[in-house]
Amino acid sequence: MEIQKDFLDSKKQLSTHMKQIYLVGDSFSSPNRVGDDYHPWYIQTGELLNMNVLNKSMIGVSQDWCFWKLSQDLDNIKPDDQILIVMTHPGRYWYFDDKPQMTNPNIVNIDSELTPEQMNAVQGYMMQIQRPPLDIQQLSHRLGWLQAQCHMRGLKPAQILCGFPLYLKTQYSMDEHINWTMYSHIRISRGDLLTHAEQKECVKGLSEYDLWKGVDCRYNHLIKSNHKILAQAVATAITNGEPIDLENQKWVTGVLDHSTIEDKDFIEKELDANELKKRKEYLSKNFTKPWAHRAGLFDYFKKKSV
Repeated sequence: MEIQKDFLDSKKQLSTHMKQIYLVGDSFSSPNRVGDDYHPWYIQTGELLNMNVLNKSMIGVSQDWCFWKLSQDLDNIKPDDQILIVMTHPGRYWYFDDKPQMTNPNIVNIDSELTPEQMNAVQGYMMQIQRPPLDIQQLSHRLGWLQAQCHMRGLKPAQILCGFPLYLKTQYSMDEHINWTMYSHIRISRGDLLTHAEQKECVKGLSEYDLWKGVDCRYNHLIKSNHKILAQAVATAITNGEPIDLENQKWVTGVLDHSTIEDKDFIEKELDANELKKRKEYLSKNFTKPWAHRAGLFDYFKKKSV
């Protein structure tokens, strides 16, 4: 997806309530652009629970950035507050301090945002160093740190809402790194948003890339009907102190195709109309395949079974 730098307004998510949800994550939870009055799932969750939502999410970021952001704010989180982390893909990496959004090869314009020297460093890391066992091990260490912090500080168990599957296939046994259900102060969602909601919104046989061409015009990768369902699922889990259940929701599925994203009534009901306008302009003037396609990285990853 192309980086959008105007999704930065989180002030409207704050109110005068005492308790708050501390939210950090990637584009599954990033705030609306300034001036957009739609209430995504995380604001709806706060309304259901009568809690503030302090949203520190940002499009494109990695797990290490999210946990760093949380670490900066831990002293301000109280026992009655709720930590909610939208867990992005474990393969993303925070390469450059001042560019936390430039984390993965799917970003369309990453090569226009970085210098040639930085691009060489990113490509070298992806091709020569990065591998699933390391990604999983680092993920496990992050969750262990979070478990310890919540326990030592007397905080509620942190809720982990998986945007992607946490476990990646690897040739090594990783059992010792994925025993997360044993943690007393972490609740990891059953299922993930990509698998159980986002991808299934498209009609069968149509891939998301073929539909959107890299510019997703949903709020947080979900149609509005599924925002309501997600909000209720998250609110229920927080209320009951249990993992968020994404596997057993009645998601709206099979509704997105090339005709529905041109249908005015459907757009108004389910999509981000302003983003659709930007998408049309982008496709007519600036369309390009993601850098990873142009650099041959996806073919390389397939050969390595990554």
